Amino acid sequence: MTFLKTLTYASSIALLAATAQAAEVKIAMNGADDPVANAEAAFAHGFADALEGTEFEVKIFPSNTLGSESERYDQIAQGLVEVNLATTSTAFGMSPLVKGAAMPFFFADAEEFDTVIGESNIMAEMNGPLVENGVRMVGFNFIGVGIGIHNAKKPISKLEDMQGMRFRALNAEQLAFQEALGSSGTIVAWAEVANAIQTGVADGYFNPPNSAIRTGHTEFLKHFTPANIAPSIRSVLISEDWYMSLSDEEKAEIDAAIDAGIKANRDWVDAWSSEVRTRHEAAGVTITELEPGEREKMIALSEGVWATTLNPEDLKLWTDAKASVQ
Repeated sequence: MTFLKTLTYASSIALLAATAQAAEVKIAMNGADDPVANAEAAFAHGFADALEGTEFEVKIFPSNTLGSESERYDQIAQGLVEVNLATTSTAFGMSPLVKGAAMPFFFADAEEFDTVIGESNIMAEMNGPLVENGVRMVGFNFIGVGIGIHNAKKPISKLEDMQGMRFRALNAEQLAFQEALGSSGTIVAWAEVANAIQTGVADGYFNPPNSAIRTGHTEFLKHFTPANIAPSIRSVLISEDWYMSLSDEEKAEIDAAIDAGIKANRDWVDAWSSEVRTRHEAAGVTITELEPGEREKMIALSEGVWATTLNPEDLKLWTDAKASVQ
């Protein structure tokens, strides 16, 4: 084989390898690959189904098989993973504006949240510092219905019922919210939550109801208040370098797949919402509604948390985004 032919052959192999690599789309997530029980898996399969018949081959990597939240975030930034279904807080350090998506009682409901994200310019604003560092946020998954109050001690129907209680907090922002409501909080890693509640380190947590059902925490969290504090969100991140390397046609296919994944996720939540109360009651959980006027009290206390969660400029961006779609 001549040198020229050898070079041409080697170049062809390299090109084929690059093409094969470009066609593979890895989806990393922390939950199980079970689209019946896991809302994020519903997104992953909706995304994958939409790419059938294209040159993309989707591979799903569940249960942190590609690393922890922070490790997967780094892999997205480096272009080692194409799609990451991530906890939203992983983006806070790089883009503090993202904190606004999780502010308690800022959105009237999940529908308003979707409208603000989809029809305002807030996603572009959040992405400003992210894309500069190799990460693009393209949407949010719901992991269940709205966030409520789980606890192991007593029914909660009004604000004063929370006095003296201590809740597991996800992060500093949620801790500040719990303290604003007159309770206390302690930041505990999710893997340690069951032990923390069973040993009295915490009395409960603020999460969507399916979190307790899916994990079996209903064995000791026997009280739930559906306060609808905020949508239960996680973020959909993609590699900016990978996305920008695609052709216009390929980008359109990925964009359509993202839309299909989000629709599959919302369809999952819609179907699940009709089952939540039945499953909770079957597990022996007492469901206690807030008394009239109590949610409004919580909303009023939350406004101070918004002001400490975001700087004035970022809070105005969120307020303006919400106003722009009303």
